[in-house]
Amino acid sequence: MRAPLFLLALLTAMPVWAQPAPMSSSLQPPPRFLGKDLAGLCEGPENSARLAGCLRYLQGAVAMYELTVGEAKELNLFCAPREAPASLLRQQYVEWTKENGDQLNQDAILTVKQALADAFPCAGD
Repeated sequence: MRAPLFLLALLTAMPVWAQPAPMSSSLQPPPRFLGKDLAGLCEGPENSARLAGCLRYLQGAVAMYELTVGEAKELNLFCAPREAPASLLRQQYVEWTKENGDQLNQDAILTVKQALADAFPCAGD
């Protein structure tokens, strides 16, 4: 009998943040993810979840671009090397945001495209 009471006490003592968020009946889209939002993630401390989110976003953007280029050979927005580490993508993006702060109210993916195009132009561009 003690185990169920202990379990009940433990569950009721869980912090609110550990509980799943209630499902919304609203079908509104999520808020736009802007360049300034991504810049905030990219300036997170080393080994933080924020920085991991930045690196994954940048890697995903490059991977999606590479997939698109593979299917439509004429797209040359940027030419980041396939082996470019996520830390290099982050460095280039953060430097670009510092020089182009006026553009950070655009969608994040547009700022990534521009930052990588500036950092890794394709031959002939």
